[in-house]
Amino acid sequence: MNHALLTDGADAVLSVLADRTRRRILVRLAEQPDDAGAVARDLAVSRQAVAKHLRLLEEAGIVRVSLVSRRRVHRVDPSRIREVSDLLGLVAVGWDRRLAGVKERAQAREEGRREHEGHA
Repeated sequence: MNHALLTDGADAVLSVLADRTRRRILVRLAEQPDDAGAVARDLAVSRQAVAKHLRLLEEAGIVRVSLVSRRRVHRVDPSRIREVSDLLGLVAVGWDRRLAGVKERAQAREEGRREHEGHA
């Protein structure tokens, strides 16, 4: 299994996403790319805290920064988010297959039980 989120560098991405404030910042930036001050005002978090969280999100490659006039505008890098989504999707597919197998076995047992009761 060769998946980008199973590499050493993936630990940083998942670690960064473990923090609720950083996830709130991501949701806010997904709605509208912006600077740290605007994000801080919208989330009622100090600008210093938002700047720290943004730096960690940048280092993990989840957020990109561009200069617009004198503003540092942050935006979500959808490719990194897709990697997380793809990994979770793989896990979900595996569970869906396992649950479908459990359902099939339960249905087969029920049919076998009915058949056995019909002969008795």
